Amino acid sequence: MGTERKPWKISPGDPSRPGVTGRGNRYNFAVDTGSGEPLELLFYKNGSEEQRILLDETYRTGSRYAVLVEKPGLYQYEYRYRQGETTFTDPAARLVMGEPHFGEKAEEEAETAAKVLRGYPVTPLAEPVSYENMVIYKVHPRGYTMQKTSGVRAKGTFQGLAEKIPYWKELGITSLELMPSYDFEEYPPKTKEKDRYGYEKTIRYQEEKLNYWGYTKGNYFAPKAAYCKSNQPEKELKSFFSALHEAGIEYLMDFYFPVETDPQTVLEVLRFWRMEYRVDGFILMGDGVWMELLARDAVLADVKLIGCGYDMSAIARKLGGKKRLAACHSGFQSVMRRFLRGDEDQVNGFLYYTRENPQDHGEIHYLANHDGFTLVDMASYDTRHNMENGEENRDGSAYNYSWNCGVEGPTRKTSILELRRRQMRNALLLLFLSQGTPLLYGGDELGNSQMGNNAYCQDNEIGWVDWKKGRSYSQLSGFVKDLIRFRKDHPILHMPQELRPTDYKSLGWPEISYHSERAWFADTESSSRQIGILYCGGYAKEMTGKADVFIYVIYNMHWNEHKFALPDIPERMHWYLAIDSSKKDSVYPKGEEPLLEEKKSIYVKPRTILVLLGDTRASRSEG
Repeated sequence: MGTERKPWKISPGDPSRPGVTGRGNRYNFAVDTGSGEPLELLFYKNGSEEQRILLDETYRTGSRYAVLVEKPGLYQYEYRYRQGETTFTDPAARLVMGEPHFGEKAEEEAETAAKVLRGYPVTPLAEPVSYENMVIYKVHPRGYTMQKTSGVRAKGTFQGLAEKIPYWKELGITSLELMPSYDFEEYPPKTKEKDRYGYEKTIRYQEEKLNYWGYTKGNYFAPKAAYCKSNQPEKELKSFFSALHEAGIEYLMDFYFPVETDPQTVLEVLRFWRMEYRVDGFILMGDGVWMELLARDAVLADVKLIGCGYDMSAIARKLGGKKRLAACHSGFQSVMRRFLRGDEDQVNGFLYYTRENPQDHGEIHYLANHDGFTLVDMASYDTRHNMENGEENRDGSAYNYSWNCGVEGPTRKTSILELRRRQMRNALLLLFLSQGTPLLYGGDELGNSQMGNNAYCQDNEIGWVDWKKGRSYSQLSGFVKDLIRFRKDHPILHMPQELRPTDYKSLGWPEISYHSERAWFADTESSSRQIGILYCGGYAKEMTGKADVFIYVIYNMHWNEHKFALPDIPERMHWYLAIDSSKKDSVYPKGEEPLLEEKKSIYVKPRTILVLLGDTRASRSEG
């Protein structure tokens, strides 16, 4: 006698959460529809339809159908929905199967199907990282390791990223930001998308263009299967996340929600990724984000919410409490790039963004990001070169505030190459010596170039990180490691709140002060391209139990040498040179910084940043 097959048991389900939830043999299926027309839930096994469940009014609440299904081995099945003549994949599916490889167009008759979750656990992070202590490193999940010399086995996948964890630990980052890793359409159809004011938005993604970055709507509950080496996306991504947490690295995920997205859907998506994948923070883009709604949610109360293009200060003031919201925008980038290249009338803007660090929310600062010039391109091109995108160089920003150092694009001229490297070191110093949270775009420390391109549709050598460049830019990657270490060693450079230009603790020096050729005088005239900033480390004592040193950073972005006064510090202290951006080996080893013989002033070379430490030899030997 054959084994009796156990029947399918069905009953009305819980409509509170979309998608599939449950465990063992019992799972709840819930899906939103645009009409009250009856719905069918179809189950497949080994490619063949095995069961069909009709969902009528009994299973409907509002526009959401929900059914509880009990069946042994249900996780082995795939499922789809049918309404009328249309079959579709669950938009809240946790796993989407049957997709082609990344960048390949699906056949018109091809259909994807969803599967239920099996519930792999994720290792929690031992301790959250505060905004002032974060160093963010942003990567494209595929392009970061696709290049043949990336040194990983599973190229272009979450497994491949996991192989880079030791590298990130050595670099010193605290937080990894992933560009969209949910299941998005690589060739989205043309739509007349509108912003929140009802105006049609300019759609850059065309049907024939590959959506390489992923900033579009998608199956938000499912990890991107095309970014996986294995055929178990959920398990592979969770294994990667667990490895990050075990290494003490938090992970942040980018999400894009267009204006038509239901606010409840956004809330459910973030709740899901927090509860199921233990995501530490979300970077949110698009007009469909209702930030205050998300910030007030109890499930997301301990999650970082970073908004791009939103007034986070207004929301943070309403909420009060701990500092868990942050803003990410291009203001820092625009001002700092102009200051870096020596534009006039930039000192005041530079000083604002150097100290920008509100008490109620974080500020994410970057010099380069995914949607513009890389760090090396910023010092190699005056204008964009986006011909490969097929839009006649009209796409991307026309205002990159870059400078090619004398030659447009690649060159063999030693003097130009040396100047470019110095400008890159200067840019990194502008980033890591500013208050707020620094964001480094993955590959910039390797000298990665996109040849002046904005590579939104370039799944190729242009858009991938060029790891072979790292061999010739080893000093630059070493410089980044040293800078991150230097920042961590000096809490006065990353305080919880904005520094004050007053002596509010009666230490004899203000927390922060500005200097030029004359001590205690800030030359902010439009013609000025240089300024000195003095940090009194005693104000950071409460954070470590031990007072930090005096730090004097001198910025000379002019093409001429300038003399700077050395501010007075306690008699027992002396000035030591810690960093000199004009030198290839810019950062002196800790404890080996040379003593400055001159005590009153110092000459600073053109386009050079110096970092001086005011300290005693005794305290240095103890440290």
